[in-house]
Amino acid sequence: MKALSYDDVLLKPQYSDITSRAEIDISTNLGEGLILKTPILASPMDTVSEGGMALGVAREGAAAIIHRYNTIEQQMRHIRSAHDIGGDINIGVAIGVTGDYIERATGAFDAGATFLCIDVAHGHHILVKSALHKLRAILGDDIHIMAGNIATLEGLN
Repeated sequence: MKALSYDDVLLKPQYSDITSRAEIDISTNLGEGLILKTPILASPMDTVSEGGMALGVAREGAAAIIHRYNTIEQQMRHIRSAHDIGGDINIGVAIGVTGDYIERATGAFDAGATFLCIDVAHGHHILVKSALHKLRAILGDDIHIMAGNIATLEGLN
């Protein structure tokens, strides 16, 4: 395995015609109308993303994904406390692909979530495909859905 340190990397600046930082747009469109002014998503971990974090990062133009290690009602409360204080903000919610994921997704949608995250370790899986089809049949195109982690070693060598 090869490792690099700061001394091994040279950042070579290029010519810029930007006269002010105000001209810079770092926003990103995640699709289906989900635009983040600041391209950061807070992780759906129980020690990271709850209502307070969702509100904090949303104020900076980013978004949080409320974790799923709680009851559906608790998850919905995190979405509502963030919206009650922050107004119209982007806020995501993590769901799985088995058990209560349909109820969790519809509850989150009703509470004001703007996107769903199918939170699984292996997104390239038949259960993810099945969950996506079921969620689209129930929720239609009214909510953005992102699905799991999909990564391979191909192309890294």
